[in-house]
Amino acid sequence: MIAVACILAASTTTQAAREVKASSALAPSADNARLLISRSADFGTIDYVHLFIDGVEVANLGINETYETALPPGEHVLSISTSPRVDQTQSPQRVDFEPGKTYTFTAVWEDPERASLETSSGTEDAEATALAAQPR
Repeated sequence: MIAVACILAASTTTQAAREVKASSALAPSADNARLLISRSADFGTIDYVHLFIDGVEVANLGINETYETALPPGEHVLSISTSPRVDQTQSPQRVDFEPGKTYTFTAVWEDPERASLETSSGTEDAEATALAAQPR
């Protein structure tokens, strides 16, 4: 019974931490960075992109869907997975978000076995996007 109580307490604490982090990330502020992630048009008709920020799943992108959020400045980790096909995806990308800058990515199939996030052209701040594309 003690073990069950500990597990419930741990999951409640983890969920509360995720909710606080998510709500603070969405709070509008001029000091935040902007993140846009879209799914490439040729990604597949039944495939979904599961987007994670700092290990927390924040979106499932289907056809013609885009995810947009504000993030507090600093380093964040972006990663994706796919379904119903569970193929290999890229390693998580560490991105140093700077205040007031926009970071734009597109989820693509790099090759038939690998989905990835690529920087998109035409962003408001090309230098920030180029920095974002460099994994550490």
